[in-house]
Amino acid sequence: MDLDSRFVKRALFLISFAIILMWLLDNIVAVVHVLKQGLSILSPFILGLVITFILKGPMNFFETKIPWNKTILRKHDGLKRGISFTITLIIFILVFITISFIIIPELINTFTDLVERSPAMIERVQSFVTSLLEDNPRLMEWVGYIDFNWNSLKDKVIEFTKGSIIAVLESTLNISMSIVSGTITFALAFVFSIYILFQKEKLIGQTKNLTLAIFPEKVANRLFYLANLSNTAFSGFLHGQLLEVIILGVMFFIAMTIFKFPYALMISVTIAVTSIVPIVGAFFGCFIGAFLILVINPKMALWFVVMFIIIQQIEGNLIYPQVVGKASGLPSLWTLVAVTLGGSLMGIMGIILFIPIFSILYVLIGDFVRKRLEKKNLTA
Repeated sequence: MDLDSRFVKRALFLISFAIILMWLLDNIVAVVHVLKQGLSILSPFILGLVITFILKGPMNFFETKIPWNKTILRKHDGLKRGISFTITLIIFILVFITISFIIIPELINTFTDLVERSPAMIERVQSFVTSLLEDNPRLMEWVGYIDFNWNSLKDKVIEFTKGSIIAVLESTLNISMSIVSGTITFALAFVFSIYILFQKEKLIGQTKNLTLAIFPEKVANRLFYLANLSNTAFSGFLHGQLLEVIILGVMFFIAMTIFKFPYALMISVTIAVTSIVPIVGAFFGCFIGAFLILVINPKMALWFVVMFIIIQQIEGNLIYPQVVGKASGLPSLWTLVAVTLGGSLMGIMGIILFIPIFSILYVLIGDFVRKRLEKKNLTA
């Protein structure tokens, strides 16, 4: 009778799961839309959790490693945590200011240099086109046959200019609204992260009590395991990714300095910053660096791309697996899947979040497979 009861429960669960899955697949567009809206609403809290994971490591270090005066701390509850948070925040602000003072002058010099070199670049392009036409009489003859309708071209230019002005005004308005919205979101996220950092023991205790009150003890322990796994995955991924970014930027700066590439500091920092986005970010930084070098020396731009591929291979096969791969525990194939899905749903935020989420799923599926094989007396 007990066997029949368990069989009926499993059958009902499978039937319910199949019905829900069919409904989700049949309404996939609506489900994705609702998911995007929900993620948009929750974005301040998600960003707050990211800030929390970033600040938590240094803050815990100062809170546990500094030899605090216990007499003072007894009289002022929470003073140790407040001082640790203040030290952590000051360090991050100083790092940001230092990077800004290094980057902003370099950025100004880069654009000034590009403006000064633009006429020479245009002349080189004109010379190339002229020589190309002179060496190819048929091409020059074909160009000569082209009949321009100058009045029509003039009307199109005027129309394009009017449309461009309207587009610029709309873009300016949208950018302003985005900046205001982003500032509000970041402020809410920062306040949320402060509350979590200062009240983490209380929040953890409340969450545990609520979980034990709602779920059976076995299920609650499983949820606690999942929470610890999530904490480890997200913390390890963020800290590993930040360390990997620093290593990559230093590698590019050293290599570009040795081989005397122009804009070494600017390009190295650009690649480091863009590589915060896993896999695809560094290639965007490579495109910017190659364009900047192309203005000065096209041949050197080609060598820069070759150097980028070599460093990227070293970083991807040796450094990334050691620094980030061990932290997230996710193979490269599933990392690519996580990046693709996360980018489609939430953009850059999704790319950053989905890698640790997939690493959690990867561990849970591995645990499930291992237990099933043990029951069948098989080994993986």
